[in-house]
Amino acid sequence: MHLNLDCILCNIQQVLTVTDLLKLDAANKEIIMRNVLDYLHSTNYERSNPEVIRGTWDIITNHVKDKDPYKEIKSYYNAELSKLADEIKALISQSQHKFDTALKIAITANLIDFAANHSFDEGMLLNKINNANAQHLEIDDSKELYEKLKAAGTLLYLGDNCGEIVVDKIFIECIKTFFPAIKIYYGVRGEPIVNDVTIEDANMVQMQDVAEVISNGDGSLGTVIKRTSPAFRDAFYRADVIIAKGQGNFESLSEEDRDNIFFLFMAKCQAVASLLHVPKLSIVCVENKKSR
Repeated sequence: MHLNLDCILCNIQQVLTVTDLLKLDAANKEIIMRNVLDYLHSTNYERSNPEVIRGTWDIITNHVKDKDPYKEIKSYYNAELSKLADEIKALISQSQHKFDTALKIAITANLIDFAANHSFDEGMLLNKINNANAQHLEIDDSKELYEKLKAAGTLLYLGDNCGEIVVDKIFIECIKTFFPAIKIYYGVRGEPIVNDVTIEDANMVQMQDVAEVISNGDGSLGTVIKRTSPAFRDAFYRADVIIAKGQGNFESLSEEDRDNIFFLFMAKCQAVASLLHVPKLSIVCVENKKSR
């Protein structure tokens, strides 16, 4: 998905969010903003926003000399969600349709905006998860996903955000229960960017207990295949099925010419919602459009 002009606002908002998080003074905020605006003026708009925002991120982090300003926040949310893991597993265990429930809870976790702060509303989160089955999937290709997994030997599961990774692990455990012979890989970013998951996050939640964790070798806000490592690209094209969590993965992979990619996310902006012909803020389980 090529950069939409509305995506420029996301880049600018990221500057404001991170500089506020780091409590930078007005002078430093202005320097970063001017540099980012210069970059956005000259960048290639044929690229996807996840790739473009990598440049914005580099400008910010190079100026503040901190490659991972969200590190503490990511650790916090991973720990808080881990405390709820048993309750989430119990909800799935009690369901008559365990796969559907686990999938909807996994998508519901993408509804949560892990913002740059240390406030955590456990009640809000549990309410969303408890009512996950009531959530309407505006596009529901979950039956197709189930059938593809049934026939698959390998699954590549592409992660998205901190905290959410805990629910990813629970969903993977459910998948392994239904399809015990399937080999599962869990893909993470190769470098920190915003609150996206890296090897460090995967280790924190012990993702290696349920999947082989692989880095994509890149730090884009999604999965920009041409920027990933040869080893990751090999895993990407060899996998029988790919589950890609989050809008960033949709934006960066929706043009890829391969079958059996399933995107699980919330359409948080009008550009993506319009592309899918769904209302903004819809949640979807959508098979890649190349095969639709």
